[in-house]
Amino acid sequence: MNKEEILELLAQVTEKESTELAAIPEDKPLREFGFESLEFIRFIVAFEDKYGLEIRDSDLILARFDTLASLYSTLGKYFKSAQVPKKVLVCDCDNVLWRGVAGEEPIKLDYAARSLQLELLRLARGGALLCLCSRNEPGNIDEAFDTLPMLIEKDKFICYRIDRRDKAGNIREMAQELNLSLDSFVFLDDSPYELGLVNALLPEVETVRADPNHLSYIEDIGNRFWSASAQSLDRTQLYREQKEREKQKPLFPSVKEYNESLETTMSCAAASPEQATRLAELSQRTNQCNLSGNRYTGDEIKALISRKDFLVLSLSVADKYGDMGIVGAAVVRLEGSRAVIESFFLSCRAFDRGFETMLLDEIRARCAGQSLCGVFVLTAKNSRYHAFYPDNGVPLYE
Repeated sequence: MNKEEILELLAQVTEKESTELAAIPEDKPLREFGFESLEFIRFIVAFEDKYGLEIRDSDLILARFDTLASLYSTLGKYFKSAQVPKKVLVCDCDNVLWRGVAGEEPIKLDYAARSLQLELLRLARGGALLCLCSRNEPGNIDEAFDTLPMLIEKDKFICYRIDRRDKAGNIREMAQELNLSLDSFVFLDDSPYELGLVNALLPEVETVRADPNHLSYIEDIGNRFWSASAQSLDRTQLYREQKEREKQKPLFPSVKEYNESLETTMSCAAASPEQATRLAELSQRTNQCNLSGNRYTGDEIKALISRKDFLVLSLSVADKYGDMGIVGAAVVRLEGSRAVIESFFLSCRAFDRGFETMLLDEIRARCAGQSLCGVFVLTAKNSRYHAFYPDNGVPLYE
């Protein structure tokens, strides 16, 4: 979080100089400097507009912004979430989604369980993938969903592992099934033993203990996830469609025949300002095929789209199973006789279908007559694509 930028926003709504605000002791009440209810609302609107982040209703309280210290503390968690977004929440069932153990004792919904279910629904609407992992019998869990007045239905969960196996192994399987890295997972359970096991065997996975006596854990979960754009809200449906595609892949000897069987249509074009939010989200969420490791905000993408010395491309795909939306993007810097691919993204949902080659071919076509090179910066997750540029005849940028 850039405190200077925050102070600039604060200065705008209070009509003070940012240097004057910077001199304020961080524990001094901001109301003494004109930061009252109206200025508070203006500040929230300005903050959300600048960073493309949404302040949760639970944080829309003036008391959480009454000093610079509390303001920085409240806003800091949003920047942390945006920089390291989580994608998957793996949720236990017994004594988490409801009170009691299904199949062994009477179960019920209490205030804590209902509050959690409401938060899960909010996360699902914001693009989070929900999974179930329970050491119980499938029939017991199904009966609980069928008989309790649940606020969230079982079909909101994309993956299930309901058996007697260890949860660390089950979470690892779910990560492989979804083709997502373990550090994009959060595990919610009421058992210190289960949480400890996952911590020990899968240290990349963040764990949260469900404690019905201290409901702050529910807000803690929500703060770990990045809210998606409207173009990708129903990520559960997207992954269901993806699973159907994966079932068809072994039936065809080539990628070309596979794509033809799915009635695949692709569109690669210069990005529009209306796509900036989705493109920024793609840069934030994409790890394996993010060749330079760059991340962007919506405002940064809009600025690049408007510049004549940059080319921003978006790749959209649809097939008989559904519209995949924007799955790829590239940012190209135009330097006279040279074109530099500064960023190249492809969603993991679109791997192994040749889309990255199509995106690269579009860059070549639009930069014909210019020498082309690409930026590759090795990260912890993109090594799979370390030779992508050389293999396709594109020299690395130096």
